[in-house]
Amino acid sequence: MTDIDWPRRAGLSSALDEAAIVAITDRAGQILYCNQKFVDVSGYSRDELVGQNHRLVNSGHHPREYFQTLYRTIASGAVWRGTIQNRNKNGQIYWVDTTIVPNLGEDGRPETYTAIRFEVSDHVRALKALEIAQEEARRAAQVRDRFFANVSHEVRTPLNAVLGLASALAHTSLTDRQTQMLALITGAGDALRRVLDDMLDLSKMQAGQFRLAPAPFDLRADIAAVVEMRMATAEQRDVALSVRFSDAASGQVLGDGVRITQIVSNLVSNAVKFTPAGSVDVRVDLTSGSDGERLHIEVQDTGIGFDSEAAERLFNPFVQADDTISREFGGTGLGLSICRSLAELMGGEIFARSAPGEGSLFTVVLPIQRLDEALYAAADDSADVAAGTLRILVVEDNPANQMVVRCLLEPLGFEIVTADNGRQGVDQFLVGGFDMILMDMQMPVMDGLTAISLIRAHEAQHRMARTPIVMLTANTTDAHQERAMQAGADALVAKPVTLEILLDGLNQGMAAVDAGDDKACAAA
Repeated sequence: MTDIDWPRRAGLSSALDEAAIVAITDRAGQILYCNQKFVDVSGYSRDELVGQNHRLVNSGHHPREYFQTLYRTIASGAVWRGTIQNRNKNGQIYWVDTTIVPNLGEDGRPETYTAIRFEVSDHVRALKALEIAQEEARRAAQVRDRFFANVSHEVRTPLNAVLGLASALAHTSLTDRQTQMLALITGAGDALRRVLDDMLDLSKMQAGQFRLAPAPFDLRADIAAVVEMRMATAEQRDVALSVRFSDAASGQVLGDGVRITQIVSNLVSNAVKFTPAGSVDVRVDLTSGSDGERLHIEVQDTGIGFDSEAAERLFNPFVQADDTISREFGGTGLGLSICRSLAELMGGEIFARSAPGEGSLFTVVLPIQRLDEALYAAADDSADVAAGTLRILVVEDNPANQMVVRCLLEPLGFEIVTADNGRQGVDQFLVGGFDMILMDMQMPVMDGLTAISLIRAHEAQHRMARTPIVMLTANTTDAHQERAMQAGADALVAKPVTLEILLDGLNQGMAAVDAGDDKACAAA
């Protein structure tokens, strides 16, 4: 039943006939010709194949619609291409990339079909293995993200009580001894917060979920503030810490100020930690060139230093300059890795120069955009809650965190009313008379997001003025922030808080509402 002239009459070259799996069928799908490659791959003899329907090797894997599309295509005289799963004589699956070419008769209708196949089983299996691996990686990332989110919440909640109450105590009359003890508490709590932040940042970066948030910020004021935060620790270690700005490094610039100051904070913290006695100098400059403006930050110390071998691996995660450092100085080895990742995300770079016993110099270069000073020359018209007296509803299920807000704000004249869950918070809001709401996110009975949505719906239904709502929460991922804004929050403040952080958050909430009112007036 075999016609060895079929390949020649179908226009197939001998080379293709040898390399590919070739079969020629009639209109009904009966095999008229098959080459040796088909025999070898299928496990059937030529006599077992020729005269049989091509479905003999069909695995039955594909849905009926798949072959219906195939048949419609070739019946119209068009070429069909696709990947088909077949089954050999022993029942084993193999995959073939297939091209089916209709051979047209004198009437213009297909008389026979030439199917040219190339086995791609290894390739398909590799793709399927990759899909499985990607799905497993996605699930593992979800588990990891949930774990870090839970860790963040469970650590930030008690840490808020530690740092918040410490901040409140700092604004009271203390003896010198009490001041020293409070500084140790604050330093330990802040170190724990930075370790937690580093872990979460690294998790986001590895998952590709880290996002920069460029916004105007005051270059000199913001960097000076973060250096000032390290002054007390430096004095305890007998380290002279200073910061110097060039004449050009001033005014409002556009960039992710939070992340830029995070880099400075990490570098200064490391420099102070690894300088038993001596000095740490921070230098800031802003230059302009053909490639735009660049922010230059140098942190130089007279500390223990490190060799060139350590310098090459210093910016890798979980690495420190010397294994003994982890015992003498502590730390996770994440700070510099995150600094490098942040710098690269901003389109900049960070590098280090050092020698054992001769101190270190870390240099950061970042693209930055200077903003027109005229736009910011006028005084800020947004509400300043620090100087006012407001009636604030605090919706928080943790008694210690309720106390934190009371201890921070009541001495300034604020009136604080508390609710233990979202349901109580909504009920208190309906009673009325609040200038602002501080809302936790994760609470029993009713969560904060649901409570905010109900409050906003009530305001809209009764055409009430928008009450500023600041979400004060230990849930700090980008997804949590997005959900908070979608629910109707005006700002989000991450626990733990100090007085300064809390007042800044209140101002952000007030400013957001004021900005919305201005837009509404302009639209009207």
